[in-house]
Amino acid sequence: MRPLVLSLGLVGLIGPAMAVAPLVDLGYTRLQGVSQQSGVTQWLGVRYAAPPVGELRFSAPIDPPATEQVVDATQFKPICLPRSPNDFTMQPNRRFTVSEDCLYLNIFAPTAATTESPVPVMYFIPGGGFESNSNANFNGSALARFGDIVVVQVNYRVGPFGFLQSEEVKERGSLNNGLKDLIQGLKWLQAHISGFGGNPDQVVMAGDSAGATSIALLLSAFADNDPNLFKGVIMESVSLATVRSMSQGQEQYTCLVSAAGCFSSADTFACLRSVNASALQTQNCQFNPHLDDDLVPAPMLDRFAEGKYLRVPTIAGSCTDEGTKGVPRDTDTVEAALKFVNDQASGALSDDSLALIRETYIDVEQPVFNNSGRLWRQLANAHGDFRAHCVTAKLQDAQARDGVLTWNYRYGVLDEEQEELGFGAYHTVELNGVFGPNNTDGAPPKSYSTSNAPIVPVTMAYWAKFVRSLDPNAETADFVTQVERADMPTWMPWTTDAKQRLLFQTGNTKMEEMPRTQQDNCAILDAMLPAIETPSEAKGAVQLRQVTDAAGASEGGDNLPVQSGGVVAMGRQFPGVTQVVGTCLAVLFLV
Repeated sequence: MRPLVLSLGLVGLIGPAMAVAPLVDLGYTRLQGVSQQSGVTQWLGVRYAAPPVGELRFSAPIDPPATEQVVDATQFKPICLPRSPNDFTMQPNRRFTVSEDCLYLNIFAPTAATTESPVPVMYFIPGGGFESNSNANFNGSALARFGDIVVVQVNYRVGPFGFLQSEEVKERGSLNNGLKDLIQGLKWLQAHISGFGGNPDQVVMAGDSAGATSIALLLSAFADNDPNLFKGVIMESVSLATVRSMSQGQEQYTCLVSAAGCFSSADTFACLRSVNASALQTQNCQFNPHLDDDLVPAPMLDRFAEGKYLRVPTIAGSCTDEGTKGVPRDTDTVEAALKFVNDQASGALSDDSLALIRETYIDVEQPVFNNSGRLWRQLANAHGDFRAHCVTAKLQDAQARDGVLTWNYRYGVLDEEQEELGFGAYHTVELNGVFGPNNTDGAPPKSYSTSNAPIVPVTMAYWAKFVRSLDPNAETADFVTQVERADMPTWMPWTTDAKQRLLFQTGNTKMEEMPRTQQDNCAILDAMLPAIETPSEAKGAVQLRQVTDAAGASEGGDNLPVQSGGVVAMGRQFPGVTQVVGTCLAVLFLV
């Protein structure tokens, strides 16, 4: 089949004298990047805000200081300190070290890009549960080259450095600084990205996991005041942040004061500002975006339900097996599974609600894998729904209701090794398709360099076309791809009635409808979502409702019947794998 070629005048045809040079003068500083033979110029470790240390700890970001000397921008700089001293990012590797001085971004631009004909920009926000920058310092060269776009990645403060909440912080510092860092980065782009060949009028925010949740929070923050910092968003595996009230945040502030050895200090805030940064890292205190009467005036779910969010074209979706790496692999009893679920809702689920969770998920046949508990996959399926699939659908239902163009996807690329381990298409695996294998965290699934290699240009093409035109189907110019047209079906928008989504599969990417069973499961979980987002002291008060009009799962549903020779789970068969249903044990309800 003839390859699909999307072509306009390529920027590479413009004379080299007009292309952006690796040495960029921004007025307040000069940055020395490096041009790669691959056709991409990169500037790494670009400071977009002043170091948030000393008196700027717990303060809103401010502009970076001016420098007279040329700044070396050829090496990655540190990412932000995680909440926990045991976080994996504390172990240095080839991509990053960590530091409190961390407000840097990385820029990857086509070498032929010019200031006269700038190209669109993708502003990528890493995830990490607001506890770390777990997807930081990716290599954006392949995506920038393939899509003829500028790829920017940004660090932002997390844990207590980004989300400490108390009256002391509100009065003498600033709340939700991690979100304010992201806004500062966007403002920096508006002022300076044209110097790198990027178009400040065509910026699309993209993020994975907590990065996607940050985007949703910013959409709700800008409901009544569009700052014109971006034109569209891509939310990969968007979830819910636990947004605490001021009194709840004050409890975590007290927790940190004690952990940092500042409890006996007459001025606890000054003490927290003065101690070594490592003293603020703790296993036991929790910090997230929080209610602040400013950026987060109300829970995100409430804002979207009321139509109070910035309405821009959106791509949002999740991986088939979102929950497999988010729940204890050794889950073996009904009690343990239901305790985990109820803990996610701060203990707010009633006895009847937990019984319904058990009936809907825990007692449903699923495969059992080596080195895993009998109920691991049941719990993982529940977690994937209430932490990702159902959240995405709820936000996009609101957008579709309000006439916003929004496209949903399910990333279901199958890797034989990950299937055998039971992880499937796990949380964040789509990043290997977006950035290309070997450009992301750790080791990618081996198949992305062999049998699944064709899914990479397909994923990149949809993302790049959206960044360029705010439409993943647009045949935009100055963009050439060798992707087969048959591999890129028309991606239909999400609607409240059809609930169509694009299923990414190697050699078989296609449209599907969200299965009726999963829709019904999301309806059951609907009352649980606010309890995840806004913790309550009322234990056992949330009552989930039974769906009585189920029409049965459509093809590709989550709960399919067992077939001979193996087990079907999440719409596929695991030959020879043992299956188990939650046993009829007496359940200890935690209320």
